Order: sequence, then C-alpha cells, then structure tokens
Amino acid sequence: MSGVFKKGDIFFLNDEGKSLFQHIGGENGIVISEPYKLYETDLESETRVIEFYGYDLLIKGKLFKEIPEKFLLRVTTHEKNIE
Repeated sequence: MSGVFKKGDIFFLNDEGKSLFQHIGGENGIVISEPYKLYETDLESETRVIEFYGYDLLIKGKLFKEIPEKFLLRVTTHEKNIE
C-alpha cells in the first residue's frame, strides 16, 4: 500500500493544525499505523465511491483514528529532511 506518510513518521502541526488541536495542546504527533484505504459514498457522482488513504495518529497521548491523508497534509508543516 502506498501513501505519503508511513508508520513511525513524526509530524509537526502548522498554525491551522494547532488551532484545530488546541483543546489538547498538541504541536506534533506520530503516525501509528500504515496507510489504509478509506471509502466514502457519493451518490451524486458517477463513480459513487471515493477511495482515499487514512491513518491513525497519536497527538499528545490521544488517539485519532481514520484521519484522511488530505486533511493531514493540510494541517502539518512540510519540512525537508536535512541530514
């Protein structure tokens, strides 16, 4: 299975992410699952079923399940690995 993130990846929340997770004071987290497919039914489109990747996340000791990849990309910073 392929996805942008993999199990064990650490991420940092951008300003939008910090605002959304302010109730737990989260600034970073870890991906605790491999990417898995999620499905959404759209009765108005021709394809009817939309397929996308989801992840389970741990932020500040709280588990968040089935977080869509598109959402995770929107609320995290995108830094290059400079070793």
